Amino acid sequence: MGSSQSTASSPVAKCQPESPPMNGNDPSRDGAAQPVSRFDAPPTMVRQQSFDEKLFEKFTKQPLVPIGCLATAYFLVSGMRSFKNREPRRAQKMMRARVGAQFATLVAFVGYMGVGSFNLEVAPRYQRYRE
Repeated sequence: MGSSQSTASSPVAKCQPESPPMNGNDPSRDGAAQPVSRFDAPPTMVRQQSFDEKLFEKFTKQPLVPIGCLATAYFLVSGMRSFKNREPRRAQKMMRARVGAQFATLVAFVGYMGVGSFNLEVAPRYQRYRE
């Protein structure tokens, strides 16, 4: 009833297991050193920072940015309360202060970015070459 198929006539080719990566310590290579594979050494493990650690690190490196965000949020909430209480002069002052706080926060953020990439060395390659 059933047809029997031989494995020799199967169209699927059998894969040969790969040989281990060759390095310079193989005695069968007659001293011909091969480059060391990246799989010879275990990968370096880097511990992931938690959210709290990242937040603390950012606050310590750039303290003016979160302060500016808090000031912006304060002026926004205060201005919205003034709109609700129908105090148009105070609401207008709070909204103007919010725009100022946003501007100051943006300036602080861009300033921190610029300070990180600012370099006062004159011709750094030349200075290292002279030493």
